[in-house]
Parts: sequence; structure tokens; C-alpha cells
Amino acid sequence: MSDMTTLACWPACMDAIDWSDDGIIAVASEEQVELLFPHTNSNDIHGTEHDFSAWHHIPLPVSWFTLEELPDKYAAPLANYSIGEEVSTSAPISIAWSSPGIAKHRRCALGVLTSSLMLSVWASEGKVDDATSWKRKFVMNDALAVYFSGNVSEVESSLVDDVAEKMRLRTRIRCFAWAPPLPSPNASAIFGTQIAWSQPIVAVTNDDNQIAFVALDSPATALDHEDPWSGEVLNHISITPDSESITKNPITFDEIMQQQRHISQMAWSPWTTHGDWQHSVLVYATNDDVRARVITYSGETIGIGNDEIVYTDIHPRYAGPMKWSPKVEDGDKLMLAIFTLTNIVVLAISAKDATIQARAEHDLGGRWDEMSAAVWDHATNDPAIHFASLQETLKYNAGLRHTDNKLSPIPKPHWREQLWDAQALFSAQHELKGHVKAKVWGLSTSPLGDFIAACSTLHPTDMIEYGPPNERRTSVAISGLCSFTQQAGLSILARNCSAEGLVFTLRKWIEGMGDRTEASASTINQVSKLLFEKHWIPQPKEPEKGEKYTMPRDWEGLRRLINEVKEAVLLDRETIRDRYTILVSQTCAPSAPVDLPRALIAYRLATTTLQLPTHLFRQSKFSTEVLEHHRRVIALLESIMAASEAPSASEGEREPSKSEKGLLCDYCDFCKGDILLEDLSTARCKNGHEFPRCGLSFIAIQAPRISKVCGLCSTPYLNDEFVRLQEEGEGVDGQEFGGLDGEGGNGMADGGDDVDMTTREKEDREDVASSVTLARVLFLAGDVCIYCGGKFTG
Repeated sequence: MSDMTTLACWPACMDAIDWSDDGIIAVASEEQVELLFPHTNSNDIHGTEHDFSAWHHIPLPVSWFTLEELPDKYAAPLANYSIGEEVSTSAPISIAWSSPGIAKHRRCALGVLTSSLMLSVWASEGKVDDATSWKRKFVMNDALAVYFSGNVSEVESSLVDDVAEKMRLRTRIRCFAWAPPLPSPNASAIFGTQIAWSQPIVAVTNDDNQIAFVALDSPATALDHEDPWSGEVLNHISITPDSESITKNPITFDEIMQQQRHISQMAWSPWTTHGDWQHSVLVYATNDDVRARVITYSGETIGIGNDEIVYTDIHPRYAGPMKWSPKVEDGDKLMLAIFTLTNIVVLAISAKDATIQARAEHDLGGRWDEMSAAVWDHATNDPAIHFASLQETLKYNAGLRHTDNKLSPIPKPHWREQLWDAQALFSAQHELKGHVKAKVWGLSTSPLGDFIAACSTLHPTDMIEYGPPNERRTSVAISGLCSFTQQAGLSILARNCSAEGLVFTLRKWIEGMGDRTEASASTINQVSKLLFEKHWIPQPKEPEKGEKYTMPRDWEGLRRLINEVKEAVLLDRETIRDRYTILVSQTCAPSAPVDLPRALIAYRLATTTLQLPTHLFRQSKFSTEVLEHHRRVIALLESIMAASEAPSASEGEREPSKSEKGLLCDYCDFCKGDILLEDLSTARCKNGHEFPRCGLSFIAIQAPRISKVCGLCSTPYLNDEFVRLQEEGEGVDGQEFGGLDGEGGNGMADGGDDVDMTTREKEDREDVASSVTLARVLFLAGDVCIYCGGKFTG
């Protein structure tokens, strides 16, 4: 089973492809980054000729910088051995997606390192499939410049003495690595949202043998959509090069190349839990060896181990990538694959102290070209490593399975066979008689780890290749790591993943069965049950009095309150069960009715919202309106259930109940007519004007540009900007901040600790107080679609 997409470009670097948790594939081409999106609209995938596994793409002009983003640079002196980044075309040389949570609607951001040695972060402003929505949000070099300008004279350099040249070296970025997402505290995985999102941290290396750790903040992470993107260097470490490679005034080319000027590669392992702390291992390659340090994290504190571990007899520089396995073995063991010029080394490393527990090696078969990509495969019990070299992938072995600390070849990986077929087709089309070579530029696995994407180009071997740039082609082939058939059934790996990633796997499973008809009700029930058994958040134990729903006094307290509301409102056990049913139904059988599970989710949402302690929240007109709509939702659904249980009566004999008479909750903005709450998704006034209802507040959306929609099920919601504007400056009965300092709250009384608060602390308290409204907390907790778990767009 495979899927092929062709782009009109050539890749610009090794490891040129990366697949995000949101299901977006990024490919680094010579002048831009191509973003590939799968078609997720379920209305077009059954009963038509449309290929529902096809992709559409948009280009990102990552090489275009303004003078503010990239000022003109003067040529560096010989002591700095400039490679010409001052006049570089800024072609992308490395790309990587962040973990979800940093971009708008809790999506992933894209890190792009260009040949001008600038690392920029790209993210969309809402509409991910619109090229104009993607912007460069932050340049990481600016954070390094601010940080190192304060200690440029204190930290010595083994390369240069001039202050200006030190700053030049320390603000050049050679490689980077995103911190992996923190593990969920009380679940192995869940599709869609998370209880808490990780702090985005990036490790970057510069030209002065230093590694800096930069924490990124965005409107999504700061809980305030007006805050700009920013970055702060938390700490840095200096790498001591080997004394033999230090030449104060290098003259010959050999002396210059021997200098240890920067870290060439870096990889950040998954996190493991050790008490209240999370541990991971950061490995990096120097001229002569591989080194590692333990990284710890707790709350907002990151620690860097003082002891540097050196892995001897491994020389990976200019040889190939270093790749961590995404799965932690035995609770503490991390698997790392390192490529040298002659072999592959797989290390089992302890997350506690970064020491090697086991080691396995295998020869690469005598290939001479550079290793261009590697990915781990956990589709079976024994993990495997798939890898490719730039030009000789089809000639030698391309996969090894790790069993009992031994590596054995995988005969014919699916993705490698797909390259053979593409090469044969290219030869036949151009009458080359087999004189064709496939260059593999990168490999990446899908969000669930069950598919692999291979980025490759095809070239003739017995002639000079020529032609205009618009005839260049890059193929992205999607292949399954296991066979999906009717007999084999569906296998879902237990790992954190977005709903978009799950939808891709479900649709490829349907395609693998070869049946274009919609799935039956029994199949939907079986798949939903499988998902629920492997992916659900256990009900938290009932907290003791005073443990839950505490009054937020600062931004961290507000974040805890949002997470508590999310657990109660969105992560209920039965709500997750119904959410999986809706997600599977709309993917496998779009015409199947899902009104019942949607109504049950809405009923639990409204019931739980009305049970939240009202004294926690600042009273506002908009929040009161949300509460009234939730009351009417309960009344509507209870009246429907009562009518279905009552003896049947003719339409003319039936009298409306009191609850039905009291469902007036809106007025039409066009004709001022009454709008009754008669339907959970549609609002209609007495004169026939019709509007969609917000899926979270159930308020009629009567104006343009105030809503967002779920990217999977198209459920509309009021957007965060509109909710914030409705809540700013509102108050009822003079209780502007009643929840924090008013009666019934836990605010400070007169004469208490408040007299010792600084002006800044008072301003922060007021900012938090203005944010603690029921509506705003509810919308911040609902960071994905409550009905299917899809991420928003718009």
C-alpha cells in the first residue's frame, strides 16, 4: 500500500522531510519549504472518483528575509573561516516540526535553518492550508544575541579574542533540536487534546562550541492572544574541544578543517519520569567523538547535567544522522542509532545518567556515499531502524531489526520496493534501459508511526542530466510499515497523536481493504472500542476538599484551573468514548448518523459547566449568556428524552412543555426576531434567518470573521479573539473582580499580604483577574473540537 505525490523542485539538503503531529509533511526544497496536506474532508472520499489519499501543497518562502530580520553582514576575517553566509541565498539546510501546542489552535510550529545560519520559526495564523496565513514568527538568532551580549567578555573563546567576532561566532546557528513533548502524567495516549502542553524548548549550537537552550513563548503558551512571539535563553554549556584540534592561528587548510568550531549534529531523546522530575539525554557530535548530557525538567525549571559523558570509538561527523527511538524501553532505557562511515551503532542508554547499557553494531555493506536519513519502526514487537544513503539505497540493505541486542537485516522494506517501482517507471518513460539512479533525500514516519514517507529524486546515469529548473521533480512516497487487510484487521500503536494523524491511518486502512463502500455499524463499533481500550484518560480520583478548583492568584494558577476544567468538561470517560465513535464514523462512513453521541457530549458539557463553582469566575454579561444557553440545552435534551419515553400523541394534541416555552435565548441581529434553542447546531429566528451555533457555548454566530471551525467535522465555534473582546472590561453589579477579591473568594483581605506586593505583582494579579471568566476559561480549555478531537482552522 503506497501513495505518491510529486513536487516541482529538488530537495536542498539531507534529511529533507519531516512529518508533523498535525499530519503535515514539510519538504525542504532549494528556495522554499513545501507543505503537504492530506485531504481531510470526509464528504468527498466515498462514492466518487476523487482519491481521498491525495495531497495538496503550499510553498513557504523561507529564504525571503527583511532587513530587520536579517541585516546586511560584512565579510568575516580569515580567523572566523567564513563560508559565505553573508552572501548566502538562505536556502533551507535543516527543517524540523515542534511538538504540538506552541502555534495557534495548539498546532505545531516549523523550525527552518537556512544557509545564512539563521534559525526561524514559522507558524500559521489560523488557516493552515492557506499560504498567506503562514508567517515567520521568530528568529532564534535574536535571542542568542540578547543573551550573549551580556556576558560576551566573561566567557572565553578558544577561537577569537575580538568582542565583535565573538558575537559573530555565538549568533551563528549550525544545528538545532526541539525538545520532545513531555509524557502525559496519567495516560499513555489520547487522540486530540492533552491535559497540559509542554513548554517549547529548542537546543541550538553555534560556531563557538556552545549549546544554548531557548524557551519559546507564543500567544498560545502565554494564555494571552495579544502577546508576541518571544524567546529567552535559559542556559548554555560550552564544549571543550580536544587540545590537539586547537590552533590559535590556523594557516593551512588542514589546520582550519581540524579546528573544532561547532557541533555538527545533535539529537534530543524522549523524556522519562523519575519522581517529580523528567529526564532526557542530549547527544551531540564533535570532530572526534559523541558526547551526551542528562537534561532534567520540572515545572518551569530545566537542569543540565554537570558531567559530560563521552562515547568513545564512534566517529559520526559527516557520516550520517543520529536518531533516538521514540519509544522508551523498560521505563528507563533509550535507544540511539548512530551512523559512522562504515557501520551503524545502536546504543541502549540509561536516561538517569546517560551511560551505555548495551551496544550493537552492523556493517553498512561497503557503501561510500553519505547516509541521508533514518527512522525507527515500532510496528512490531522488535524495533527496527530504516535508513537510506543518498545514492546507493537500492543497492544495499536499507533496514535492520534489533533483537536481543543484535541487528539483523530486513529483507525488503515496503518503502524500498516502492522506490524500485518508481525507478523502473522512470526508465521506461524516458527509454533509459535501466540506466537510472534514485537519490533518497530523507525519511519520516507518520504521527502514529505506522507509515513512512520517503523523499527521492530520479536521475539518468549514462548521460549528462540537463534541463530547466521547472522540469525538476521530487517524489514523496507514502508506504505502510505493516499490511492493512480485511484479514489482518486494524492495528493502532499506543502513542500520543492528534486526531488528524488517526484519521490518516483509518483512511489508509479503508483503502487497504479495497472496499469503497462505507463501513458497517459493527465495524465502526469495533474500531471505536479498540481506540477506547488503548487511548483514554482514566477518571481522576475524587479530590479532597479544597484540593480542586482553587482560586488562581497568578498565571500558573490560572493554567491549573484551565486544566482542571478541561479534565471535568472535555476529558470525561464517556465523552471520550462518544468522541471516538464520531471520529471513526465520519472517517469510515460519513453518511452514518452521529446525532446521538453529539447530543450526549453536549448534555455532559452543559451539565458539568453548570456544576462548576461560580465564585471562581468574574461575572460578565457574556459568561452569563453562556450559562443561560447551557441551561436551555439541558432543558431541550431533557424534553426530547421525556417526549420519547411518553405515550405517543398526535401533533395537534401535544402541548409545549414549560421548558420548551422558556427556550428563548437569542435575538436576530437583522430583524430583532426571537431565536429559540430548538437545535444544537442551527439557530433560526421566527422570520427564517438562519445561523450556525457555536459548538461550545451554543450561542448563534451572527457575524462574519468571529468564528473558527473544526478541520475534521466542520463544527463552528466562536474564535478566541471574539471571546476575549466580549469579556474585556465587563462586570455585573459592580463586581469587576468578584471571583478573586470579592465575597466568597480566596483573595487577600485588607491589611494582609497585599501591602507587601510589588507594583508588577499587583498588575499581574489584575491581569489574571480579568482573565478568570467562565467563558474564557471554558474556551481556553476547549483547545480542540469537543465532538471529534480535531484541531481548529480559521
